[in-house]
Amino acid sequence: MYEAFFVSPQWLHRHLTDENIVLVDASAPPPTDPTDYQQRYYQEHIPSAQFFNLDIVADQSNNLPHMLPDEITFTQAVEQLGISNHHQVVIYDQGALFSAPRAWWTFKTLGCNNVKILAGGLCGWKKAGYSLDSGMSVVRERQQFIAKCITDQALSQQQVITLLQQPNVQFIDARPTARFSAQQPEPRPGLRMGHLPGSKNVPWNWLVKEGCYKSPAELKAIFAKQQVDIMQPTVISCGSGMTAAVVLLALILLGNKNVKLYDGSWAEWGQYNGLPIETN
Repeated sequence: MYEAFFVSPQWLHRHLTDENIVLVDASAPPPTDPTDYQQRYYQEHIPSAQFFNLDIVADQSNNLPHMLPDEITFTQAVEQLGISNHHQVVIYDQGALFSAPRAWWTFKTLGCNNVKILAGGLCGWKKAGYSLDSGMSVVRERQQFIAKCITDQALSQQQVITLLQQPNVQFIDARPTARFSAQQPEPRPGLRMGHLPGSKNVPWNWLVKEGCYKSPAELKAIFAKQQVDIMQPTVISCGSGMTAAVVLLALILLGNKNVKLYDGSWAEWGQYNGLPIETN
């Protein structure tokens, strides 16, 4: 199962120059992190990697951060990176598996079926002793990509309101426990503290270690401790839809075939809009 979603640094090193491989750096910062990850990409990246900016290749008509782009926006972006529907895309990030799952989810949701994540990310590549490049990567020849959005993978606020009434759907919040339990203010201004009614808290960073997911047994134990049924239909949220994808992919790895992401997450729900919240 793991091999269906990830490649190792050793595998990537062997296949890096294959014509059908396109490597993508999809690093993005947390809301309080001022780091310019595109600038860091220019300083060092895996050879041939292209940079995919999750905040720019997004729904720019929405004032919420990095919302899922429409088919036209996504198509234009990936075609410029030299990606067709037939290429094998490999995504990595410069951190600890923070944004690569969100990029993976974006690509999959918009019809890119051949997409995997580099286990360990940039740090794993460097730890294996492989070389790095700096500056711009060689511009790839533009390709044709046909996007087809799987619309039910990204839930709207109204869809979440409806699903909250269904007893067979569970909700998981990937934010840190202090924010989930209203003990720490949100990093984005203008938001209430708390969480969606009835949701369970599985902070995303509990599930990963050194840019890789923990073992299936460890993942199952973490979910069980948080009273999560790993096979139940599930909706994942977080602060802005970024780290929700980390929890979403973990459940998919464990065999859940009915897990969806609330794209607006707390950046939308937590506004002073009268929607119900819980604080404990």
